[in-house]
Amino acid sequence: MSTRLSLDGLRKRFGRPLSSVLSYKPEKQSTSIVLITLCVLLIGLLDYVTGAWLSLLVFYIVPICFAASWLGLPAAFVTTITGISLRVTGDYILDAPYAHHPTVYWNQLILLSNYMIVAWVWRALILLQRDLEERVSVRTAALAEETKVREKLQQELMETSERERRTIGNDLHDGLGQHLTAMAYAAQILSQRLDNQNNSIAKDAHEIVRLAEEGILQSRQLARGLLLTAIEPANLSLELAELAASVQQQSGVRCYYDRQEVPLVADSTTASHIFRIAQEAVRNSLRHANPSAVTLSLTKDDQSLVLTVSDNGSGLRTAHTSKNSVGLRVMAQRAKLIGGEFAIQSTPNRGTSIHCRVPLPAAIDSIA
Repeated sequence: MSTRLSLDGLRKRFGRPLSSVLSYKPEKQSTSIVLITLCVLLIGLLDYVTGAWLSLLVFYIVPICFAASWLGLPAAFVTTITGISLRVTGDYILDAPYAHHPTVYWNQLILLSNYMIVAWVWRALILLQRDLEERVSVRTAALAEETKVREKLQQELMETSERERRTIGNDLHDGLGQHLTAMAYAAQILSQRLDNQNNSIAKDAHEIVRLAEEGILQSRQLARGLLLTAIEPANLSLELAELAASVQQQSGVRCYYDRQEVPLVADSTTASHIFRIAQEAVRNSLRHANPSAVTLSLTKDDQSLVLTVSDNGSGLRTAHTSKNSVGLRVMAQRAKLIGGEFAIQSTPNRGTSIHCRVPLPAAIDSIA
C-alpha cells in the first residue's frame, strides 16, 4: 500500500511517470557536477560525524548512480574514487584500528569494483529506458499521424457519400419526378376522355392517375431526404418530427417522435449527423426488425444530448450480426465524427434501442 501511495504521489507531484523522474537530467553539465559533488561531500561529512564504526558506504551509491546517469561511466568512476577516498581519509583522521591494516586496500578495491558494477548496471538500465521512451514516442507520433489520416479519409468518405446522396436526390427530383408528373398528366387527360365517352375502362385510368400521383409523392419525399444535407440546429427537432411522420405515412408502421425542449447542438454539421443517425436507425429497424412501432426521442442527459431510436421488433439475433452491419458501423462512425458515443441495446423478440450521446457546446467548452 505504501509503495502504491508513493508512486501515485510522485506521479501527481512531477506530472509524469516515475520512470521519467528517475531519468531526469539537468540541462547544464556544470549543474550535474555541482549536485554530484555536494551529494558526495554531504555523505562524506555524515560518514565522518557518525564515527568509524558506523559505515555509510551504501549511501555513496546515490551520487555514483547520478554520475552514471547524467555524465557517464567515467564520471561514475571518479565519483567512486572520491567517495572511497573520503571514507578512508575519515578513518585515518578518526584513527580507526583497521585503517592502518594492509587489507584495507584490498577491501577498498573490492568496494570500488562493486560500485562500478552497480554504476554499469544502472547506466545500462537508464540507456535502455531512454531508448524505449524514444521508440514509444516515435511510435506514438506515427500512430497519431495514422489516426489523423484515417479520420481525414473517413471524413472524405462521408462527404463523398453526401455528394452521392445529392446526386441521386437531384436525379429523383429532376428526372424521375418530372417523368412521373408527365405520366400522371397524360393519364389524367386519358381518363377525362374516357369519362366523356362513358368508357368502362375510365375507372382503370383513374387508378393509373392515383398510382402516378403516389409515385410522385414518394419520389419527392425520397429526394427531400437525400437532398437534406445541412440541418440548422434550431430545425433539428422539426426535421425529426417530419421524419417520423414521413416514415409512418410510407410504411404504415406507427412512428412517433417524442418532442421535448432541449438545448441546441453546436453547429449544422452535428445536427445533420444526428438526423442521419436517426434516419439510418429507423431504416434499419424497418428493414430488419419488422416492428409495429418505432419511437424517436431527443433528450438532455447531464451535459449531453441523447438521441434514442427504439422499436418493438425482432431485435439483433447475434453480436456478430451487429458488428457486421454496415448501417450500424456508419452510425457509429457518424457519432465518432461529432465527438459522440454510440451504443446499442437489443433483446431478441423484444426490440432494439440505439443511443447516440453528443456533448453539448457548454460541456465541450468546460472540457477545453
